Amino acid sequence: MTDKTILINNGNLGRQGKTTIAYTIYKTAIESFKYVTNDIENASIKLADNVKDGELFHFPVGTDIEMDFDGHIIFDFGGKPDDRLLEVADFVDVIIVPIRYESDSELEITVRNINTLIEVNPNIVVVINNTDPADIKLVTAALKFNPAFKNIKIFVINHSKYVRRLANDNNTVFEVASLNKADATRLNKTIIPQFKDLFDHLEIKI
Repeated sequence: MTDKTILINNGNLGRQGKTTIAYTIYKTAIESFKYVTNDIENASIKLADNVKDGELFHFPVGTDIEMDFDGHIIFDFGGKPDDRLLEVADFVDVIIVPIRYESDSELEITVRNINTLIEVNPNIVVVINNTDPADIKLVTAALKFNPAFKNIKIFVINHSKYVRRLANDNNTVFEVASLNKADATRLNKTIIPQFKDLFDHLEIKI
């Protein structure tokens, strides 16, 4: 795989699943990724304890992003206003917009965020995650209704108790599956294939 740069962001909305996706890519990909965040304190996992030395870069809001931009990079950005967002969005190969549906008002904010991002980088992927099936249909219909989003690929990662394991145990679903045969059977039915579909689209080897 050639160098791959990924931004995971849904504007200022928090708890959308961006760190779950970012950390899963980081831990699962064969290639080593640099992990860049603008908010290490409020991440859903302990990044300082679980990202390798030399691969974690923390640039708080208001600072310059000073690093080597060669190689594979994940930008786990969001949850607070950040003037550097559009500059990063313009730089990366692909933007992943995670959505955990909670309300129509948050969905409207997501649509506005996508409209902003697509102006600088049209290569956008939406991941609807940890959302009830009925709401997944609602979100999908709302996104497909917008003609500007016709080329946006939509992926789904099902609502599951296993997603909480990332925050509780700092384990990805792939690691959970490797530790327990019963968990592996359940995860290999839906969640793991869904992540694999996303990785295939991103051309990330696992």
